[in-house]
Amino acid sequence: MKTFALLLLGTALLASPAWAQPSTDAAVLLSAYARFTLAREVQAQALNLAKPLPEADAKQIVEQANTWMSTETAQLRAGLDERFGQSARDRFSGFVAEYTSAEKTNDLHYLGRLAGDAKLGSTPLEFSEMRRLVLDKWLTVPFEKGGRLLGEMQTWAEVRAKNPQTPPLSAWLAREQTTVAAAPVAPPKPVNPLAAAEAAVPEWVPPPADSTPANPMDAFALSRKEKRDSALQDAQAGMQQMAMERQSAEQEFAAKKMADAQADAEAMRAQAQKMAAVEKEAIDQRANSWSGRLKNIVSATVGAATGAFTGGIGTEAGRQAADALFPR
Repeated sequence: MKTFALLLLGTALLASPAWAQPSTDAAVLLSAYARFTLAREVQAQALNLAKPLPEADAKQIVEQANTWMSTETAQLRAGLDERFGQSARDRFSGFVAEYTSAEKTNDLHYLGRLAGDAKLGSTPLEFSEMRRLVLDKWLTVPFEKGGRLLGEMQTWAEVRAKNPQTPPLSAWLAREQTTVAAAPVAPPKPVNPLAAAEAAVPEWVPPPADSTPANPMDAFALSRKEKRDSALQDAQAGMQQMAMERQSAEQEFAAKKMADAQADAEAMRAQAQKMAAVEKEAIDQRANSWSGRLKNIVSATVGAATGAFTGGIGTEAGRQAADALFPR
């Protein structure tokens, strides 16, 4: 359940029809870099929220922040792979290197060319203006989701500080999701080894009248072999029965544990719903506030302060961004 809520956030992003999609190669790269920076900023802000908290609470926020980043980078990587194939890493790295170098030198020729190639719809006069266009055109939903996540984390931490019985953050974030009960696993029916060993007796056919009587020693040897075979079959049937009974007991135990876990999760979800309902207005206000703060931070720093995100400018920035998005 730890990652369930955040994975659903990512799924909602991909499915949202209101989220405009970039159409050209330049637009895809520009949007991907802006969203990558946003994802890292959300993660960084979440880690800041965790710093003053008790260790157990901080750990939960860190886990969800890392899950957010993993989900975002996985989706970005998939999108770039789909667009550029095996050259996705090089294309992204090269774009980041060019972009950060151009912004550092305030290359307005590059700015105008990129705006045209990306089909932004207007020609910005500053890099910050371009970033704002990118955010408003392609990244409205990711910003809303990032702001919502931070607002939820902040509210959860404050509620948790007042009431230690507050459900875990994973349950808090997944409180609106409907729990689907897993279908019970039917244990295998025990097998009666004696009944299973029974077989239809073949019809006896008398030997020809002129056949030679069997050798008594051969008949004795055959009788011993049949007895040994029968004893072996009985032993095998017994072992099979024991194995099936053990498997049945293990499945019943696993089904009970799953049912108990689902019941606990449902109880925590219901408790989180009840507690969050009281904080709904505060959550909404914080989510909107965080969305605005994120937009201001990212639009101001996505290129000019790249060192704060990837540790460099130009080629070094491109390499580090590509390493983060396409781990080797």
